[in-house]
Amino acid sequence: MTTTPIPSHESSHYAGLLVLEQNPERADFTGVPPEPLSVAAATALAGHLAKDLDTILNGIDHLGLILPGALYDQTEILRPGFPLIGALAELYGSSDRERRFKPGLIALGSDHGYFPVAAINPLRRPGSGPLLLLPFCFVGPHDDIAQLAHIMEDTLLQNGTASPATQEAIQQAFGLSTRNLSYATVSDLCALLQVQLDGNELLPLWELLEQAWFQRPGVRHVTLNSGNRFLVADDHAHTLFYTFNDWAQFGPGRSLPTGELGKGYQHWARSQRQYALALDAYGLHVRWVLANPRLEETLAIVDDETALAEFRAIPCLSGDYLVEGIFQNDSEKPERYLSITDQATSELGTLAYTVTTLDANGQLLRLEHHYPLRPQGLNVIIDRLIQRCEEQGAERQVLHPGQLLYSESGRNLRAATAADLPASTERLH
Repeated sequence: MTTTPIPSHESSHYAGLLVLEQNPERADFTGVPPEPLSVAAATALAGHLAKDLDTILNGIDHLGLILPGALYDQTEILRPGFPLIGALAELYGSSDRERRFKPGLIALGSDHGYFPVAAINPLRRPGSGPLLLLPFCFVGPHDDIAQLAHIMEDTLLQNGTASPATQEAIQQAFGLSTRNLSYATVSDLCALLQVQLDGNELLPLWELLEQAWFQRPGVRHVTLNSGNRFLVADDHAHTLFYTFNDWAQFGPGRSLPTGELGKGYQHWARSQRQYALALDAYGLHVRWVLANPRLEETLAIVDDETALAEFRAIPCLSGDYLVEGIFQNDSEKPERYLSITDQATSELGTLAYTVTTLDANGQLLRLEHHYPLRPQGLNVIIDRLIQRCEEQGAERQVLHPGQLLYSESGRNLRAATAADLPASTERLH
């Protein structure tokens, strides 16, 4: 490559991706992606990619190119500010002690199975899916990179099929069976995800993600048809959590007929889980705030910036679960019996546990609803209830009505009775 030194602060960068679509007949999508390549293997593979890109983009000798010998899922690439891409560009710049840009090819490998630089170390999470990505980043003068970016956006997706030599090298290096191997830009990956989300009626989720990824100024505020509310600013997402009682009495379900409350809350809970998990997976910090009537009224009339300030003024929910206390007897008598209603549906599983405790005389001591806030919260609730019974020497019974049980007059969750049980009861374990 020719050498044209340019101060590093005057250079720019633009990224692309080698997209590996695994063969569904031979791939195990539940497993973890392969570990990073050794230095020698990464260097050999980089030569194949550079040759492909030189052909597809009509010459890249005047530019720098850096790539890791590793595979990532799209949630590792599409994160606020695209930190992995930025880290690659920074590593290219730091490779020259003179801090002056020089064209070259840098392949990052590791003989230890991981990179020492946290920003580019792949997470290798189980179930990463059929698409795995190998990112690469061009570095060069601003004008050259601007011209390259235009060519990449116009060319890669249409004409970016990897050469047979690169396909063979990828399969040998990572031990994967691929059905398709092609080059794309990060914008192409974003557009593909947008189409997928739109096709699944999740376009508001795309709007929230786009706000954070591209670090748009201001606040992106969406309210779903099911009443879920999300505000994104910078790399934080703010959202309201409603217990069933709050949702039905002053929240999004307040205007629904009592007969529709069960399905309505399930719809809200499904969307809440879906959006919160996706936002977290794509690198946003999801901040949960417990809804209250005053906040509900305020958010209905204020602008987005004021709404964000209202969210930030309230301490966020911490921990893996929430206990909603409904009744507590002032008696200090120990609990001798716990009746636990599993408020669950076949689609969503457990949404809450309703816990009723009695003393030795059958006197009601407490009525509580325990809500998991995160996937691991369910097991935490179970463990704590078992420990609570053991510490107080209390018996326990878990009732499984197979649906949400609520009082139509009070619009609140209620404990199960024998008449509510289509299935046998069993102990919590």
